[in-house]
Amino acid sequence: MSTTDRHSERRANAVTATALRVMTGVILATHGALKLLDVDGTAHGFLQLGIPYPHYAVYLAIAGEFLGGIGLVLGLLTRIAALGTLSSMAVAIGYAHFGHGLLAKNGGWEYPLVLGLVSLFFVTHGGGPVSLDALFTRRREQSSFRERRVSSYA
Repeated sequence: MSTTDRHSERRANAVTATALRVMTGVILATHGALKLLDVDGTAHGFLQLGIPYPHYAVYLAIAGEFLGGIGLVLGLLTRIAALGTLSSMAVAIGYAHFGHGLLAKNGGWEYPLVLGLVSLFFVTHGGGPVSLDALFTRRREQSSFRERRVSSYA
């Protein structure tokens, strides 16, 4: 594979991973925002689903979906944000969707499963080269490099 081909492949991977991360984050943050706008209603729904401590669980769901979704959109603390969204999807599957079978049209678990698997990807791979995580890492490495150069002249 030529250098140009490798560069094109890296660019395509970066664009694809960024689009997947951002749009998954938008979807999850939107669901979290809806919960945030109706905390009492969401807690009541959690109670009906049998989720333990629903008045506390609603805030965990908001943190996992809303804050985790925002983290994915920005690529900020991506692995931690994705762990929050993954946890929210696991709870959603276990309490709300699993008993309805696979298909979303029946209230099944296919949709939260896909969001959970995408979250798992970002838990294991991080935010990618187009993320705040990558930007902060590059700046930290540049600063460290400058400090080593200055101390080598001293």
